[in-house]
Amino acid sequence: MPRNPVIFLDKTYKTQGEFEAFVKNLIYNEIGICDDIENIHPSHYNTLIEILKRHPDYVKKTQNMCKIKIMKDTLNIQALKLIIINEDKTENDISWKVAITGKPKSNKNELMSAMRSSVDSQISEFRKCSEQKCVLCPNTDKLHVDHIIHFEEIAFTFINIMESQNINVPNTFGDTDDNTHRRCFLEVDSNFKNEWVDYHYKHATLRMLCQTCNLTRTKSKHKF
Repeated sequence: MPRNPVIFLDKTYKTQGEFEAFVKNLIYNEIGICDDIENIHPSHYNTLIEILKRHPDYVKKTQNMCKIKIMKDTLNIQALKLIIINEDKTENDISWKVAITGKPKSNKNELMSAMRSSVDSQISEFRKCSEQKCVLCPNTDKLHVDHIIHFEEIAFTFINIMESQNINVPNTFGDTDDNTHRRCFLEVDSNFKNEWVDYHYKHATLRMLCQTCNLTRTKSKHKF
């Protein structure tokens, strides 16, 4: 595999991975959780802005920006995410990982996010009604709701069914309002969403796994 060097602020990083390590250290160690990066870490703020300019949606996302903060990711408390606070006090996220590659998330990636968020109530109900213990080991900490047949496999099969019936698969999405900054289906695609939610209910078999068992299980062959 050829290396892809990254030139940033007159410094050359031999690989994209090396550049990502620099960015992650800046966010996680040099700055950390912060409500107002510009005022608290002004020098790091300037560097961060230059990083974010690599994001394909930088201009659109920052057009009404008044400040940027770093907070814990609601869906992964071990991760940090960047949030833009607009002049009207609304917020939107901007991915530092996308800024590293400079490539937007694919439509399939956005679709997968919307498909996941639309079955939240099923996942929450299963978690509430299940024994709070990993089914593969005695662990009772950091439990995840896992799909025995990978979520990606179920979603892939459903999408194929829809396409075989000449039903349009959504390619434009909204943002959830639960502070997770995930994607959701638009009202115009409510029929597709309802069909998917029903399909997931009928075909998904769920179980409780601890974080270790979940992260070390065999990965899905379908990548979105």
